[in-house]
Amino acid sequence: EGLIYRGKRLVNWDPVLGTAVSDLEVDTEEEDGKIWELLYPFPDGPMGGLKGLTVATTRPETMLGDVAVAVHPEDERYKALVGKKVILPLANRAIPVIADDYVDPKFGTGCVKITPAHDFNDYQVGKRHGLEPVNILRLDAHLNENVPQAYQGLERLAARQRVLDDLKKQGLLASEKAYKLRVPRSGRTGVIVEPMLTDQWFVAMEKPAKAGLEAVAKGQVKFFPEHWTTTYNQWLENIQDWCISRQLWWGHQIPAWYDEEGKVYVGSSESEIREKHKVTSSLRRDPDVLDTWFSSALWPISTLGWPDQTPELKKFYPTSVLITSRDIITLWV
Repeated sequence: EGLIYRGKRLVNWDPVLGTAVSDLEVDTEEEDGKIWELLYPFPDGPMGGLKGLTVATTRPETMLGDVAVAVHPEDERYKALVGKKVILPLANRAIPVIADDYVDPKFGTGCVKITPAHDFNDYQVGKRHGLEPVNILRLDAHLNENVPQAYQGLERLAARQRVLDDLKKQGLLASEKAYKLRVPRSGRTGVIVEPMLTDQWFVAMEKPAKAGLEAVAKGQVKFFPEHWTTTYNQWLENIQDWCISRQLWWGHQIPAWYDEEGKVYVGSSESEIREKHKVTSSLRRDPDVLDTWFSSALWPISTLGWPDQTPELKKFYPTSVLITSRDIITLWV
């Protein structure tokens, strides 16, 4: 029905569990940290009295995956530099200077590094400007082959120290200050969660969210107490496409099969797919399983005989009352 698709998107990734995790499984905590200012030089020497552009970052190790430096379009300090290039230190790549409303001109120097493969906001900026993400991390949070040889294989925090040491040697580390960070940690393992670019299955949420909002707006669905309507509406008005695949050993396996050319077929069984699509070559089933919340939503109707229209399903669905904890309004209700 065009509601579920497979795509390479940023997800919350737990490098210890080796799986995507939902927003609800991420605990963001305030911790003492540091913020660094790094100098990205101009390729042909100083311009307008500047050696280059200085960016502020709390994650210097991800600079190796930068694809641009962004400034605010109305920032007079940098207007003339939009469209020019700077050199990405250590990687020695030329990257563009772009203008985007996302940038806060009052924060730091008013210049921010754009790393679409490792930051959710940067990912959106990259999409708006047609920038190709550069993923620099393996799934175990060690640096991969997309970075210079000296950093390949290093764990992310070890890589941070090496990057800072090398920038300092080259005179490109402008400053280092104490800073309060909001750190996303996995609720299950306690490790820092990485925004990770991986192939996952998603629900396109535009149509379901619209239907859900309309049902409440028209009074077909009512919340008790009524103020939880606000929580529900805010969730659906700001919803992103929902990642429903997990890289776990248990759960409902996703009903998708791939042929030898990588073409995907979806159906309730391999035999159904072979019959429907006249496939004779070997098929490989997708190893991923469904997110627990997605399975939970299927559970009550599947136990009543869905997808068939059974007497039990007819009696209980549509249902009239759902009693539930408030914390699962967002992912279940």
